[in-house]
Order: sequence, then C-alpha cells, then structure tokens
Amino acid sequence: MNTNFLAAVMDTILPGEPELAGGAAPLPCATQAGLALSRDDPRHDLVLRLIARQAGGEARFIAASAAERAAILQAVEQEGFEAFRALVSSLLQDYYEAPEILRILGWRGGGPQPQGHLVPEADAETLRRLDRVRARGPFWRSAD
Repeated sequence: MNTNFLAAVMDTILPGEPELAGGAAPLPCATQAGLALSRDDPRHDLVLRLIARQAGGEARFIAASAAERAAILQAVEQEGFEAFRALVSSLLQDYYEAPEILRILGWRGGGPQPQGHLVPEADAETLRRLDRVRARGPFWRSAD
C-alpha cells in the first residue's frame, strides 16, 4: 500500500483542529503527530483494502476532497464495522500516546512509573473504611 494512501486514511480519521481562539494550541492531524501505519501490518489490511476499493483505488482516495473521504470511510464503516473500529481504536491509542499530543494536552511525558502520579493524602473517612478492610484479613488461599 502506498504511504500517501495510508497517511490520507489516518489524516481523514484524525484530521486535527484549526487554530483555536484564545491562543490554545490546536491538536495536529495524525501524520503531524508522528503516527504511521505500516503497509505490512496484517491487523488493518482488510479495512485498508475496503477503503481503497470503496474509493476506486488508493490514488482516488488520496485525490478526494475531505467530504468525499469522509463519505468513503462512512461506507466502509457500514460494510466492515469491526475491522474499521479496530483501525480507529488503534489510531486513537497511538495518537493520544504521542509525545506531541501529550505536550499540547498539558500531560507530562514519560510513563506513570517510577514517578507515579501525585495522590492526595486519604481523609479520615477513607482511613476509617480501610480499617474495616484491614481487619477482614486476607481472603485468598496461599499458593504454598
């Protein structure tokens, strides 16, 4: 599959935002966020072939207007819902884990560990409830 076709599919699904009023940074489209679909990824081969077929070929999808691309994707979603949903879910996960997107959203980089996230100290009511849990003792069987 043509890399321009793959980029057009991603950018149609995740088109980014126009400039926002008030100075907030707009979210970029998928390719500007650094996403890339592999031509050789068998997980999305079916849905990508459906998109190309519905468009009349990869080149026609690339040349189509944004509205035409959206209509093509809607038709493919109707025809191959599970495969289309898997593609969108995969793209969304990659998109919202991309460093540029995390930066724009104000999220710190890196994983949750070893730094973790700051959690406020438990209040008296929470501690009282935890005392009941501790008093119950273990409810599992030892593996020994």
